[in-house]
Parts: sequence; C-alpha cells; structure tokens
Amino acid sequence: MQLLNYRSIEESQGNFLLVYGPPKVGKTCTILQTCDDPVVYLTAEKRKVKTTFKAINRPDLKLKIGVYESFSDCIDTIFDLKRFEGAKTVVLDSLTHLMAAQLSYEILEQDYASKTDAEREAIIKELTMSVKLSRESFGAIADNMLRLMNGLQGLTMAGYDVVCTARAEERPKYNRTVGYGPALAGQKFGNIMPGYFDFIAMLESPDHIDNDGNEIPPPPWDADMQTLWKYHAPLASFDRSDSYLAGWTGPYPPKGIVRRRLHIKRIFEEANGLFC
Repeated sequence: MQLLNYRSIEESQGNFLLVYGPPKVGKTCTILQTCDDPVVYLTAEKRKVKTTFKAINRPDLKLKIGVYESFSDCIDTIFDLKRFEGAKTVVLDSLTHLMAAQLSYEILEQDYASKTDAEREAIIKELTMSVKLSRESFGAIADNMLRLMNGLQGLTMAGYDVVCTARAEERPKYNRTVGYGPALAGQKFGNIMPGYFDFIAMLESPDHIDNDGNEIPPPPWDADMQTLWKYHAPLASFDRSDSYLAGWTGPYPPKGIVRRRLHIKRIFEEANGLFC
C-alpha cells in the first residue's frame, strides 16, 4: 500500500454521482447538456441519440458513445483506462436497465443453457408469467454489479467525473425505510450501492409556474442551450430523508442542496468549495 499526501489525491480524484428519477424527467439530456466534456457516454438502453442531441442544443459537445453489447464487454471497457484518455466525464446510462434487463437476461440465458429439456420448459413457463430470478441469480447479479462499481470507482481515482443514472421506484425492496429510491434488482447490491457514490440525487420535474401562479410557456425548440436548460432541467435534491434516498459529500453551497436545477458542472464545483 502506497501512502500519499492527501493534497495529491484531492487534486487528482474525480467525482462520483448517481441521479435517479422517473422516465423522461430529463436525466440524460441534462447530464449531457451540463457536464464537462469531452464525454464518454456508455449506454445500456441503446436509445436513439439524435433526438437527445437535438433537445440539448449543444453542437460543440465532444462525445464518444459506447453501446452495450454484453456485461463482460462492459466490464472490460470500464477497467481499460486507455479507452478514456482525454475525457473528463464518463456517463453510464442506466444502472436500472443494465441490472434489471441486460445482466438479468444474460444470467438467465446462461442458466437456461445448462438445464434439461423439462427444466427449460419450466423456465419458459415461468418467464411467460413474470420474469423471476432465483436467489443464486440475484447473488450473481449483485456480485457483477459490484465489479462494475469498483471499475467506475477506479475511473474516479484516475481523475474522471463519473455520472450514473437510474430509474426510480417507491419503497425499494432493498431499503423499505425510504419512500423513494433508485430502481435496482435484489437486496445485496441496493444495500451496498450508496456507499460508492459521493452524491446521490433524487430528480423531479420543475413545475414551470411563475410567482403569480401563471404557467411558463416552453421555449422554442431552437432556443440557446442556457434557456433550454433553465426550463427543462429537473430539480435535484441531495438531502437524505425518510422520503427519499439521497446523499451529499462536501461543503453545503449557499443555495442549498434541495430542489436545485440539475447542473453537473456546478454541482461538482460547489461540492469542492467553488461557489459562484
């Protein structure tokens, strides 16, 4: 083990953020609109990117995209630091889809291949009614997700800012003490996951109501990036309570950490003591 002066570490480490919220709240658009570039965008959802780029109106964005092929390929990519040279921000979109859809399917598929014909018929019948995983499969998912988190944490130690997204669910099974949290499969990973992140933000849509109670009209589609961000950016809350899972590391900014318009660069600057 090498012992280092803390100043050398604090100057070189990146930030690690998880944002979660309902579908279409603006997670991906706002992240790509407000993070430092160059960006490496790793997508498990294989969504159409053209519409996202049109929505953020950031034509000068420097970005490379990695499209999910398999979990082993994803792990190999994340642990290969050379692939990220020159980047400032790494975005993984999303933990929910990767864990609940991609990785779950791959583990089921491997398990399916090892079964007899009768056992395969039983699996097909089970999957037809609902997708269910055995305790062993949930354990395999959790172990693989922890490998993923260790790789992402390695990227932050190498100086990259890492942002992960997740969908939200009420009363998550891995933590019944909170009313709202990231949608994740199983209990093991959900219980350990919060300890990896420097920041966890719960997102909600802005109300678009002015001080007189009137609805603010949306800006034109070709408005500048700042105008689009100010209208569409979801509100981020980092202050943990019984109502939702959240977390903040660092000094508290003057504007607080509850219901702030999501702006990745500003969040990281304020958490590191740079207040505008």
